[in-house]
Parts: sequence; structure tokens; C-alpha cells
Amino acid sequence: MFRKSNLKTLGITFGVLLAMVVITHFVDQSKGVNTLKSVLFEVNTGDVNTVVVYPKMLDGEKIELKKEGDNWRVLADGKNYNGDAGVITGLINQVNALKPLRLASRSKDNWEKFELTDSLSSKVQLMNNGEELASIYIGKFSYRQANQNAMMMQQNPYYRGPQGTMTTYVRSGDDTEVYAVEGFLGSSINRDVNAFRNKQLLKVDKSNLSKITFTYLADSSFTMVKNEDTWMCDGVALDSAKVADYLGRITSLRGSSFTDEIPGMYTHTVQIQDKQMAISEIKALVQSDEVTMTSNQNQGSLFKENKDANFSKLFVSKSELEE
Repeated sequence: MFRKSNLKTLGITFGVLLAMVVITHFVDQSKGVNTLKSVLFEVNTGDVNTVVVYPKMLDGEKIELKKEGDNWRVLADGKNYNGDAGVITGLINQVNALKPLRLASRSKDNWEKFELTDSLSSKVQLMNNGEELASIYIGKFSYRQANQNAMMMQQNPYYRGPQGTMTTYVRSGDDTEVYAVEGFLGSSINRDVNAFRNKQLLKVDKSNLSKITFTYLADSSFTMVKNEDTWMCDGVALDSAKVADYLGRITSLRGSSFTDEIPGMYTHTVQIQDKQMAISEIKALVQSDEVTMTSNQNQGSLFKENKDANFSKLFVSKSELEE
């Protein structure tokens, strides 16, 4: 009798617990607990041939990034520039398959709170031949400092505690939901047109070079030629360490700022020839402490920067390379 009573009690208890689990499950579903997406959206990046960016800082003005063959072009304000493929493909990969940390809101009424209205947010559209594949709005950014271990900091002056948490709030397409994602996403999007332009001034393989010609307005032009493993000028060997240092400095040069002012003339030219007879040419106009530079590796782009930047690395005198 006692055993039957225990079994009956256990049965009732199990039934109550099962009912509670079922009720909790449906209540959670109604609240959206189980609606968190694994990714906001995921497109085939190979299908993306246009990216349209609406940075918040440009107040509704757009920047179009268009793929032409293997190259990217940047279109803005009626102008057309060479694009930085690394920056643009990096942006596509960053917003594609973005994983939410949590659901921050399900209501459109909270868009302003998270800076996700059209006027408060930045926007990115991924397109294929004029058809939108996906879009994302980037809104408010927040940073939460991690708790530091005071004792460890006192005991070890080199102690670096855990990093803080960076969170960006986003929404996708026409969805009303607001999601929190990890990172400072706005830093990749809320930028001006120059951030997406190709800044390459020169890129060469120093081991594959055969000849470098420096042409200056004054009587100081010279040519250095590689004879087997030795760089020479006018039949005289140059200092190998100085030449190696020079070639190491010019292997990869990137401009810092652009200009639309086309010079009427150039004061300095350097031509760098490789073993396959291909020539990279950089021209420069020096005006006081500033210099305007252009390169045939980045046709149509003009850089204006301080003379002590790339110009001083690239344009040298013969005496700087002699023994």
C-alpha cells in the first residue's frame, strides 16, 4: 500500500514538472527567447559586385564600391577612383555572416534609442548587378571596461588585465529586431571616401630589381644598375649595406593623403626596373616642406604629404649610396 502511494506521488510530481517545462517552453518562445539568429545574414561573397555605403558622417550621401574585372572602383560626388581591394573585401567579410551576441530589442520603437533610424545610423548594402542581396544598419557603440585585479596590478607592474567588451547595435534589412554584435563595427563604415581608395604608391620585389634611374632638375641625376649581386653606378660599386637599407625602405610605400590638384610639372622622377623589364615610375613635385606624388602603379591618384614621409625614403642622392 505504501509502495503504491509512493508511485502515485512520484507520478503526480513528474506530471507537474513536465507541465511546467512545457509551459515555460511556450512562454519563452512567445517572448522571443529562442529567436536569436545564428547569423544576421549570409550571402555568397563571390556574388557581391557592388557595395553601397551610407556613412553617418556624410548625412545621407553614398559611396559606391564597384567591382570591374579584378579591380574595385570607388564612386562618389561624381568622381571615380581606384579602390583598395583589401579594405573593400574586408568590409564585405566583416558584415557578412555577422553573429549576434544577443537580441537587444524586437520593437521599431527602440530604433532611435540604439541609433538605428535612417538618420542616426550608417548603412551598407551588398548588391549584385543592381539587386540587393543584403543590407545592414550600424548604430550605437558601447564599451564596457573589464574588472581589473587590483592585487595583481600592485604585485606586477606589467600585468595587463582582461580587455573590455566592445558592442555595436545593428539591424538587418527590413527586420525590426535590434541585435548586439561584438566589435566596433562603425569604424569600418562611418568613414569618408578616401578610406576606400587605393593608397598604394609603390610595391616591388627588391630581389627582382635590376635598374633604378633618378632624374632631378639639378645636375644630380644618376642611375644604379645591378651587376650580378652588386649594385653599381658609373662602373663603381655602391655600398652594399646602404643599398640594402634603401631597397628595404621602398619595397612597399603607401600614400597618406590625396589631392585633386594636378601639378603643371614635376621636379623629381624615379624609374624602377625589374628583371622582366617592367618599369615602376614615381614622379614628385616638391614645394617647400610639401610634396605632390603620383605613381604609374596607381594611375589617376595624386598624393600630397609631408616631404619627410615617402619622398625622403624614395628620392636619394648618389652620395647617400656610395661607400
